[in-house]
Amino acid sequence: MKNALTRRLLLATSAALAAPATARAQAGLPHKPIRILVGYPSSGGSDSMVHIVAGALQSLITRTVAVDYKPGPSGVAAGEILKKSTPDGSVIAFIPSATMVGKLVKASFPFDPLTDLLPLTLAGTYPTAFAVSPKIGITTFAEYVAWLKEGDATRARFGTTTPDSFTQYFGTLLGREIGVPLEAVAYGGARPLIGDLEKGRIPAGTGGITSFLVPERGGRLKVLMISAAKRLAIAPQVPTVAEVGVPKLQQTNWYGFFAPPGMSAQLVETWAVELRKVLQSRDVSEQLRQLGFSVQTSTPAELAERLATDLKDWKTTLDTLGVNPIN
Repeated sequence: MKNALTRRLLLATSAALAAPATARAQAGLPHKPIRILVGYPSSGGSDSMVHIVAGALQSLITRTVAVDYKPGPSGVAAGEILKKSTPDGSVIAFIPSATMVGKLVKASFPFDPLTDLLPLTLAGTYPTAFAVSPKIGITTFAEYVAWLKEGDATRARFGTTTPDSFTQYFGTLLGREIGVPLEAVAYGGARPLIGDLEKGRIPAGTGGITSFLVPERGGRLKVLMISAAKRLAIAPQVPTVAEVGVPKLQQTNWYGFFAPPGMSAQLVETWAVELRKVLQSRDVSEQLRQLGFSVQTSTPAELAERLATDLKDWKTTLDTLGVNPIN
């Protein structure tokens, strides 16, 4: 499946590039409002990032660009709706890798990332963060582990912004590494989790650093570590998983832009080019960097290849955890 999809995208992109310039210009974006689907509520990292991109995109293509929120478990609604959308170029989606993992753990997952979405470009990468409530008085990961082992089972809970994803399994793997099984508590996005962390209703939580950086600056939570290979320049005080002694937890998450299946090769090429222009602009990339997001773009075929490879690697990791598909 992976090879077939990659070949299809390569052929589509090649055909678009081979077309005369005038034909490509005539096959530009539709002269109508553009919608960017987001599968999370209007809060958290996804919201902040997509608004930065949408504003710059609107200026570039001189069309109204609206962010269309479709909140639901693990952000799947954006992909489910995109799968059924008209492929005329007026609807695209901003979807994280965290959402895609659901295909491997839920038999009833509403779309196939490899066949029901058409990749446009990678947007960039970000690490998972592990944070604690300021109410428990913990400032380092070593202190957190000691605090866990000194108390009862109610301490071994953590909230997750994206259930059935590696945002959640990061916490599960962490418990395995420190010898204290951790229980995941699902939240409907970053805002409610951050609120409960701030008030001490839950002791810890996992989420993208893009959702946690601003709340940490405001003292609403304390980030103990990130899953990146090295510290972020924007948050040099936060150690990496290797630095706190759990190097097996190193992982990279990403966001990508996707279109409905059936979109023409010309439109795929046009969208890919316009999105890369926006993402690579100095202003947009710097604003995203301030949120802990590292801009990285790609061709449609490169994103398709990355998605297929990551799904295979994620499956291997889930097998080691004994995670089997459920309805």
